[in-house]
Amino acid sequence: MNESGLNDAQLAAITQGDGYALVLAGAGSGKTRVIVERIAHLVGERGVNAREILALTFTNKAAGEMRDRAARRLGRDRLDAWAGTFHSFGLWVLRRDIDKLGRKKSFTIFDDADQIALMKQLVKGLPSTLVQVTPREALQWISRFKQDLAAPTKDDVEDETDETFAELWDRYHGALARHDAVDFDDLLVLPAKLLSDDAVRKRYADRFRFVMIDEYQDTNRAQYMIAKRLGEVSGNLFVVGDEDQSIYSWRGADIRNILEFERDFPGANTFRLEINYRSTAAILDAANAVVAHNTKRLGKTLRSALGEGAPIKYHEAENGDDEARYVVDAISARTSDGSSAAVLYRTNGQARLFEEALRRKGARYVVIGGQKFYERKEVRDLLAYLRAAANARDDVAMRRIVNVPARGLGSAAVARFESRATNQNESLAQIIRDAEHDDELTSRGRQGVTALVDVLDTVAADRFTLGVAELLEIVIERTQYDEYVRKSDEKDFRTGLEVVEEFRSSCAAFDKREGPGGLEAFLQELALMTDMDAAGSGGAPVTLLTCHSAKGLEFDHVFLVGLEEGLLPHSNSLDEDDGVEEERRLCYVAMTRARKTLTLSSARERMVFGRTQANDRSRFFDEIPAALLGGGRAKPAAKSAGSAGRPETDLEAIKMGVRVHHAKFGEGVIMYTSGSGKKLKARIRFNTGPTRNIMVSHAPLEVVRRKR
Repeated sequence: MNESGLNDAQLAAITQGDGYALVLAGAGSGKTRVIVERIAHLVGERGVNAREILALTFTNKAAGEMRDRAARRLGRDRLDAWAGTFHSFGLWVLRRDIDKLGRKKSFTIFDDADQIALMKQLVKGLPSTLVQVTPREALQWISRFKQDLAAPTKDDVEDETDETFAELWDRYHGALARHDAVDFDDLLVLPAKLLSDDAVRKRYADRFRFVMIDEYQDTNRAQYMIAKRLGEVSGNLFVVGDEDQSIYSWRGADIRNILEFERDFPGANTFRLEINYRSTAAILDAANAVVAHNTKRLGKTLRSALGEGAPIKYHEAENGDDEARYVVDAISARTSDGSSAAVLYRTNGQARLFEEALRRKGARYVVIGGQKFYERKEVRDLLAYLRAAANARDDVAMRRIVNVPARGLGSAAVARFESRATNQNESLAQIIRDAEHDDELTSRGRQGVTALVDVLDTVAADRFTLGVAELLEIVIERTQYDEYVRKSDEKDFRTGLEVVEEFRSSCAAFDKREGPGGLEAFLQELALMTDMDAAGSGGAPVTLLTCHSAKGLEFDHVFLVGLEEGLLPHSNSLDEDDGVEEERRLCYVAMTRARKTLTLSSARERMVFGRTQANDRSRFFDEIPAALLGGGRAKPAAKSAGSAGRPETDLEAIKMGVRVHHAKFGEGVIMYTSGSGKKLKARIRFNTGPTRNIMVSHAPLEVVRRKR
């Protein structure tokens, strides 16, 4: 460490002269400080005009922090450098030069809600010969091409669903042109196109002689071309990133941008920041050992500035409930001094068991990146159906479900029902039951009332003999609730489906413990648990969040849970090496969030899609040297070819044209297959619209046997 408080690698990067530079900044190595000090060096030491500096990052918060810290470092009230997000820079360019593309400078920006509203109209206007898709799916398909600066070709249209998407591509861009509008992707795509013109590129490159980019591993093709076209003119491009933390390919991030930097920019200097100021050596050694198994990396080894620290702990639980109890007990023991703790998981649905365990303990907690499980709309909707069936006078529950999913009962009709209930001193349920013969309702409304009454009557009649999970299935099937969530315009509709599946598991777990006929007890238990939510007091709240949401954060004690094949790495990644490598990077990111202690856990079996399933322990755990684990390495759990309580998929029957049922997507037909055995993959067109590639050995897939 030198007099400035910077280590040698940081100082070398900050003070390098003109040219291309790649700073590989490992987790906790002080990358933000390097960017700030680089700006301060250029302005304060070399006399560069701050207006000649362009600093790009991915969030307004990060950009604001960069500006403020650099200004304070230089002793100024404000910094004249252009520091902001790629999208804000793209907008700045378009307001000046979009007319060169034949567009008006007075264009409108369509935000997410505008895009959805437009796409809904376009989907409704499609001919009946095309496969139905949701607006969100269409926009995601379109965005994937736009971020790569490409347009779909005939080779990209593999099936009927893609044909619909391709048709919507043309209609969508035609509509944007008619509205004189651009979308968020256009804020990157169109500036990249403008900068391909020599004169335009030179003008902006002359203005911004020094280009700096943070989180370079997260750039997509359009962002890469903006950086390249500006930086190659002045020869000054300074990028900071970490290939081992590239975890957003599903957003369009291309890891090749950072891996191939030295090839794309000949003569570039590479600086490795390998001293970590966040985590202990034990934590870093374990994380290094895991990510070292990746092939797509430039290579670096983090070293701790904090000493050895406690060994990594590992707990192999019997099931998901046991895992949650162990973790919550361990958190209580480690946070008595007020230190912070976080539970990290791969999917949002995993949070439910930990929420329940924390409630029982009376502990406070917060959920980052989502609502608490029992506050999710999907759970509250389905619970309302169960409550209304168990208690015909529960007007609050009835009011919630009367038109969810939509059944032709508008706000005026519902207001009329409520007015009658008040005037006649009757329950809302009774008024709705009488409305089956209401002439003021439309034909669809009367049918909707009949269907609602039917599902509630069925659940009410069976509640003393059937389990809660079976009653829930009646609700979901009769109301087509899965399809309702799937067609939702919310951004996180996939998370919504995960929440529905986890609620199924919650109900099935209760039935396993209490047996059939326990609906009232189930509702009472949930009510008591919800009341306990406000009972926790003292100490810092426990943070629950996904591994993706944890990037950029840090905690004293981290519990990385669900370390199993199919969860981490996720089943969606197992058929491709690139997918597994990104999951390994995600595991690395999660592990390096820990400052003092890191605990890993897995379960021999857990409830998945309402059924008990046995999982193999994650390969990532087996990549950690036994010497780093407190108590050594536990014996591996017995390997399981299938799932307890679920028959194995008949692989021989998985052929083109066969109808199958998937727990999430419902029934569909196999279009074609590839691979064999554990590598068997099927492309399935589901009745609800989407077409998916399914890894058969990891999917809840059942062959539909038609009755003769």
